[in-house]
Amino acid sequence: MAETLDLVCGPADPLPESSKSFRLLSRLGSGGQADVYKAVRQSGGISSAPVSLKVFRPDRQRPLEAQYRSWDKGDAVHMDLDSRGVTGICRRIDAFYGPPPHRPDAPAATNLVPYQVLEYLPGSDLKQLLRNPSHPRVQAISVLRTIAGVLDAMHRPNSPDIHPALHMDIKPSNVIVMPSGEARVIDFTGARYSQPTHMTTISYTPEAAGPEARAGRVGPSYDVHGFGAVAFYLVTGTQPRIESATGDSPSVSALRRHPVVEANPRLRDHLLAPLSDDPRDRPPTSHLDHWIGELATLMRAADTPDIGVDWGGAPSAATRRPPAPDHREPATAPDLLAATGRLPQTMRLGGAASADATPRTATIMATASVSPAAPPGNRYGRGVAVPTRPRAEPATTVHEPAPQRPAEPRRPWRGPDGKLAALSGGGEFSIVGAVFAFICWGVWAFANQRDNMLPLVLYFVLVLVVAGAVFAMARLVGTLVLVRLFKRNRRTARLSHLAAGVFLVVTGIGFLSNVAFIANAINWLKNLL
Repeated sequence: MAETLDLVCGPADPLPESSKSFRLLSRLGSGGQADVYKAVRQSGGISSAPVSLKVFRPDRQRPLEAQYRSWDKGDAVHMDLDSRGVTGICRRIDAFYGPPPHRPDAPAATNLVPYQVLEYLPGSDLKQLLRNPSHPRVQAISVLRTIAGVLDAMHRPNSPDIHPALHMDIKPSNVIVMPSGEARVIDFTGARYSQPTHMTTISYTPEAAGPEARAGRVGPSYDVHGFGAVAFYLVTGTQPRIESATGDSPSVSALRRHPVVEANPRLRDHLLAPLSDDPRDRPPTSHLDHWIGELATLMRAADTPDIGVDWGGAPSAATRRPPAPDHREPATAPDLLAATGRLPQTMRLGGAASADATPRTATIMATASVSPAAPPGNRYGRGVAVPTRPRAEPATTVHEPAPQRPAEPRRPWRGPDGKLAALSGGGEFSIVGAVFAFICWGVWAFANQRDNMLPLVLYFVLVLVVAGAVFAMARLVGTLVLVRLFKRNRRTARLSHLAAGVFLVVTGIGFLSNVAFIANAINWLKNLL
């Protein structure tokens, strides 16, 4: 039950009553950096509809200016998203600096702290919904498509004047489901623009975040991993990664082998794609909508325990689910969320955990400084390299590439980056074979000089056409066997390029064998041996 309060607060404005312009009705929750209250705005004795008031709580062990700067970065991204009309997020109404909350009859303090005025959301987060059989069923497709839409708006803004950004903390406890079934993404405290100067450290939750956070290199695929963590939770009722920590080292998280997932190989391969340890192997943001449709099809065909999640059909607020088999993670204190006050309990590296005895969803704050260098080979977006030199400000790292292409279904013949897999991997075999065949052809053509060289040139062109046909046939056979039969995407064309290269080498040897002086030399060596 919410704690009833008699506190007031407000901005540091010239009006004497400004410091009492918000009346706090109850405490909704507390986290590592802030307290959240249910409040009303008072003006001339009239109270507004309820709002969520997020009050920053300074950390005495860190420079105050660095903390305020970190808070301002997340607030700037949140305000930008709200001003753009991005749907599916908790709306940011206002922000100000003012004295800490105090009793109406007490004088306001002279120190100022940041405040955020947020939309009040009466719903529950996904972790609460799946743990309480009395709650309505969760419409998984609607929830996942809401998250995908928010990420697409952040990663791929539709104007060059809008800077891409990352949420940085997508997880089940940061998704609110309203009584109507509508989902909202909350807690943009760690959100950052994709600019190295806007990011200094990475805040991540080990049980839901991509492992690249520990190396300090993240990009759009980091949010895709968080999206995958929510999907995994909707399928299994558990977080996708298992946390293990040794001493003062950052937590190491491995993918959980869940029996529901492992029993269905097709579901497993599809569900784990966004959760790949390698960010380059995750689907891009533009493909998430298609990915959701395929997941829904697999879930409707799979025989999985009922955990209160629907994967098709119209939502119904009156529907209640039967008790599900106890295959989910044990119940713990729910995460405290930014919009409704249930903010995550926070644990800092090298420091003590929160008072929660089971901090399974504790947020770990890594400390690092930012370098603008980008990791090589990231097919879904360059990351921002973050070296390990300590820095005090808790933040996030992200760097967004050029806008991705419009959403389209991922095809078996396409690679993870959407490029034709037929042109990737192993091309050196075809190049070496073509060069060898050309040299051999040149020797043969020189030995068979004619007045008209055009037929000889056309003969070599025909060889290249046949080599292309060999390559295409190898790709076709590989697709039929690997993709159609074993349901696995081809990552490279190495074997197909090898087949074309071997054909070209054999053809080149054939050219040499038809050169008189080379044929005589070969016969002489045979007789000599």
